[in-house]
Amino acid sequence: MIGRKKLEERYITIAETRELLERRRAEGMEENPEEPMFYEARVSLEHAERFARLKPEQAVELKGKLVELFEWMDERLAAKLVDLMPEDYFDIRVIFSKEDYMPTREEAEEIIRLLDEYRE
Repeated sequence: MIGRKKLEERYITIAETRELLERRRAEGMEENPEEPMFYEARVSLEHAERFARLKPEQAVELKGKLVELFEWMDERLAAKLVDLMPEDYFDIRVIFSKEDYMPTREEAEEIIRLLDEYRE
């Protein structure tokens, strides 16, 4: 990574990561069909394929709705919620245990209702 600098930083979900890595693999196949990706990228893609629960478009839409619905929610927390898809208030409490803000029971139930709309 010598000589490289960070151009921007944003939080993305596992589903978005999967899409990005699949695109990178397709580009790599054109350049070097024998080894299209580095080892770390291959392992990351396998993880994303195994654990992504939504399609990338759904993940982006859900993340946007969460940020829009709650003024205290930032992109990092929304991405974490979309990736983990908590099912009850206890799961929400665990996710927010080290955060500055703990959602109320009503807010947690609203989050769960929104996530339920996207569950398979």
